[in-house]
Amino acid sequence: MTGDGRAKGRNGWHKGNIEELPSGRFRWRVWVTYPDGTRERRQGTVRTKTEAQRAIITAQKEAQEGVRPVSDRLTVGEMVTEYMAAKAGSWAPRTLWNNEKLYQRHVSPHLAHLKAAGVTPRALRAYFEGLNEKRPDPATGKTRPPLGDSAQRQIHVLLTGAYKRAIGDGLLRENPAQHARPVKAAKAGLAKVKAFTPEELGRFIGAALEDRWALPLAFLAYTGLRIGEALALTWADLQEDTKAPGVSFVTVSKTRSEFEGKAYTGKPKTAAGVRRVYLPGEARQIVEDMRRRVGIEARASGYQGEGLAPHAPIFPSVDGRPMRQDTARHTMRRTCETAGVPLLSPHALRHSVATFHLSQGRDVVTVAAHLGHAQTSTTLNTYAHALPDRLRGMTLDLATLRGETAKEEGQAEAAVPRLARKLGGRGRKGGPRRG
Repeated sequence: MTGDGRAKGRNGWHKGNIEELPSGRFRWRVWVTYPDGTRERRQGTVRTKTEAQRAIITAQKEAQEGVRPVSDRLTVGEMVTEYMAAKAGSWAPRTLWNNEKLYQRHVSPHLAHLKAAGVTPRALRAYFEGLNEKRPDPATGKTRPPLGDSAQRQIHVLLTGAYKRAIGDGLLRENPAQHARPVKAAKAGLAKVKAFTPEELGRFIGAALEDRWALPLAFLAYTGLRIGEALALTWADLQEDTKAPGVSFVTVSKTRSEFEGKAYTGKPKTAAGVRRVYLPGEARQIVEDMRRRVGIEARASGYQGEGLAPHAPIFPSVDGRPMRQDTARHTMRRTCETAGVPLLSPHALRHSVATFHLSQGRDVVTVAAHLGHAQTSTTLNTYAHALPDRLRGMTLDLATLRGETAKEEGQAEAAVPRLARKLGGRGRKGGPRRG
């Protein structure tokens, strides 16, 4: 340290100030100038004078490169809540509500108090691994079950977006969420995607067709739609294919869900979710059965729906109001018990359809388009368990190919003696032909 208040670094003299504190630590201060001409005072405390000198040099070098300091006060809780407040105007109400609940229940108790700049990818990976296990709820003391893959992905998207915003505001430099993703249940050694076997699915459909309330579930078993997509279908969405007489399809362009006692109709999860789903004959019969039932129910006193109007739902309740998802889940339980099959969720019907199509050899691109997946990798990653039978079948094809190759090789070997006989029973020596 010199008398004029300058600290000497390895690269020469650098203006700055170093002060020894009563605690024995050293406080450093330095004014830096950024490429845009703005000036800022950088400071900090370190253990030794040498570290203070290095900090001054580093601060000036970063300023020359336009790198601004990170916030050492911003917490994960502040970062995420500010991000959600900024996105509230562009997010759908359902998305905002869902992210707030995920934050309150699964993020805040574990990460909110941490400094955002101090969270490492390793710490985030440990956090996601913890979500795959049963754990006590800090608020209620009850044991929470492992969090599902979908909810973990949403938390990862929320953290990634919050970090990106903080980096854009110059508060942080690195996004640890880019290097720490949730571990899927299948990769963590937990249960894979739950689905019915073809035999179980057949028994389920048989039971569902006997129950008016379960007809939407039978429709899911034939089409693979999400429950929210099926309940959002209206009579205007049902159309005939003009290029293929007798073929019907539904246009999936919205989804219906409920939260906090209110119903919400919005767009599908991705742009690929807007699609045309062709109906097999059995699914079309279910729709026609609903048309007949709704026509009768609409004549009853106290009916609160709009019957067969174009914008009325295809699968309403008996009184005409839109059917709720929780009603479909209760019906799912009753139908599974009647059919004598494992108790699964309505979404398992979608998994069952996708698994069946892939196991039957349908190409992944077509199945992904039918399900409304934006990427075929989503289909492959989710339903890879449906492919082992097809892989085993490839060994037979390769054996057949080997047999054909051996046959061709035998024909080639047999052709050599014939060629030798044509040449007089002996091969001709190399070299130019002599006259």
